[in-house]
Amino acid sequence: MTAQIGDIYKFEDIKYSIVALNNPIKFDPATYGITPKAPHTACWAGYWCEYDISEDGIVLRDLHINSEDNYYPEINGVQPLIELEEDSFSYFHLYKGINLAMEYTGRIVAGADFLWNYYLHMGYQRAWAYEKLLEFSFEDGKLIETIDHSLMAAKLRTEIDEDPNEFMEKIRGDIFSYVDESFSFDFASKCWWLE
Repeated sequence: MTAQIGDIYKFEDIKYSIVALNNPIKFDPATYGITPKAPHTACWAGYWCEYDISEDGIVLRDLHINSEDNYYPEINGVQPLIELEEDSFSYFHLYKGINLAMEYTGRIVAGADFLWNYYLHMGYQRAWAYEKLLEFSFEDGKLIETIDHSLMAAKLRTEIDEDPNEFMEKIRGDIFSYVDESFSFDFASKCWWLE
């Protein structure tokens, strides 16, 4: 199994990576007739999104997608570009600036300033692997609260650093649960201190 490309959330000019959410965002490529297909093992979903977060809410700005049948219709007046740059994980089509407002209600935890010594080569990265960790709460598409959990992430890193083997044994449990949790955005597994 491989570490995954996850959604990006831009807030106050900083890009944050998805860690957890308690309610899925309702964007679905099937709405536009697109069936995503994994182009490689780092993106099993076949697509990933870049969102902008502001007091006005959450907007899907850019969509990176690989279609199973090479069907790429116009979305919100935008035609896709083909991404082939080395740092873009290639094989994706990019819908740049589609700017779809999301009517989202729920909580999203996202991290910035990834610390590579806490990298796990499995699924999506854990909360403690980010120096900055924020929780965004939305109601009917509007941002209602932002909570900084960076101190909790630092506390978890201290526990890891004291005894890395013991900590990893604690989070891994059995291998099947560990794999499921690695590919999940569930609060109970990724941000248990918030439940």
